[in-house]
Amino acid sequence: MSSSKTSYPNTKREYQYCDTCGSLLPAPGFFCIQCDPPEPPEPDPEKGLNFSQAYLRITLLVLIFMVVVVVKLEINPLSLFHDLSTDEVPLQVAEDEDYEMFFKVNVSFANLRDAPNTKTSTILFVLPQGTEVEILGKKGKWSKIRSKPAAKELARTGWLASKLIDSEIK
Repeated sequence: MSSSKTSYPNTKREYQYCDTCGSLLPAPGFFCIQCDPPEPPEPDPEKGLNFSQAYLRITLLVLIFMVVVVVKLEINPLSLFHDLSTDEVPLQVAEDEDYEMFFKVNVSFANLRDAPNTKTSTILFVLPQGTEVEILGKKGKWSKIRSKPAAKELARTGWLASKLIDSEIK
C-alpha cells in the first residue's frame, strides 16, 4: 500500500520548513511563499581587480594593439625576428672567357620603379619583353638594374622585381 504522505527527494524527512520564518514549504520545497526566493549576494564594490586579473587585461589590450599596428602598417612580423646581417647576399656572377651571362625581361611589360616596392614607388618606365638589363644590385626580392638601350634610346636605371628577369648564358 502506498502512503498518502509526500516525501522530498534526497531527504529522509517528510516535510521541510523555511529557515527564516519557520513555515511549511510547498513541495518540492524550493523557497518559502512568504519570504520569496533568497537574494544573491551583492558584489563588493571596494574589492576591484586582483593583480592577476589586471595583468591579464593589460596583456590582452597590448596584444590587440600590436595586432592592429601590424595589420594597419602592413608589417611582416617574421622580418622583425630575421637577422639582417644574413639578409642580403652579394650577387655573384660567374666569370668565364667562353661564356657570357645576359639578363632579360621575361614578361610582356615590366614596370621599372624608383624604389624597391609597389606601395610607395612610382613607375619610371615600362620595359618590353626581351629587353636586356644589367643587374647592379639586389634588395630582398628586387633587383636594381640598368637597361641596355637599343638604337636612339637612353639607358634606364631603376628597380625591377627579380622574378621578372631571366638569365641566359651565351
